[in-house]
Amino acid sequence: MANPSKISHPLRSAIFLLRLAIGLNFFYFGFAVLFNPALGKGVRAQSFNNLYAWLSAPAAGGWVQPFAQWAFLVIGACLILGLAVRLVSAIGIGITLLSFLPSVSYTALNLMQFINGEVILILCLVVLFLANAGTYLGFDNIVHVSFRKKRPE
Repeated sequence: MANPSKISHPLRSAIFLLRLAIGLNFFYFGFAVLFNPALGKGVRAQSFNNLYAWLSAPAAGGWVQPFAQWAFLVIGACLILGLAVRLVSAIGIGITLLSFLPSVSYTALNLMQFINGEVILILCLVVLFLANAGTYLGFDNIVHVSFRKKRPE
């Protein structure tokens, strides 16, 4: 009988593609804001309005925006490579929540403010975190194999 904890190959492929797509989005996101401000303005108009506006805003003497800009670049690279996916997924969830929560209007709560790109991104990062997505065609698999204890024969 098959092990129920094993994930089927088609589902692993879908999770790998999801990891790759989110990684490319994060990497492009960080690259656009850091190295090409004009590109960042154009991208902001397409999706994730609150997140792009928050990242592109000038830092008011703080360290949050520069940290977040570099974090998006590093998170994207790690997701693309499949390296420390659980850690960078958790950090990505935190940074996305930091940009999303201030935009929520608590005086007039409606369902539409909770159905947007940031919420979908957070849910996708939760899937990557729970599925241990770095082990599917990623460096996490190499790290897990090298640190796995050898069973005595």
